[in-house]
Amino acid sequence: MTDEEIKRVVEPILRRHLGPYGFETAEVVSGVDHDGDPAIFVSARYATAEPERARGVRLDAGRELREALWEHGEERIAYVRHRFPEPEAHR
Repeated sequence: MTDEEIKRVVEPILRRHLGPYGFETAEVVSGVDHDGDPAIFVSARYATAEPERARGVRLDAGRELREALWEHGEERIAYVRHRFPEPEAHR
């Protein structure tokens, strides 16, 4: 699958699970993991800081995302990174 095809599969899953927690968009980049194996890197970007209660939801979204990719014939491992805005520095 191309990165764009992968994005079309994973973004709706992330939006459904994580939209209430500030999810905005996903970036998908194919590459090689730390073992040298082909991999997919998904960066989920958020508008708000990380809410503590979303941790379990993120795990569920990651599992569903990986299952959906496998159902589409994708054999590479998908790594999901959650990117939250940096907290503003105290003045």
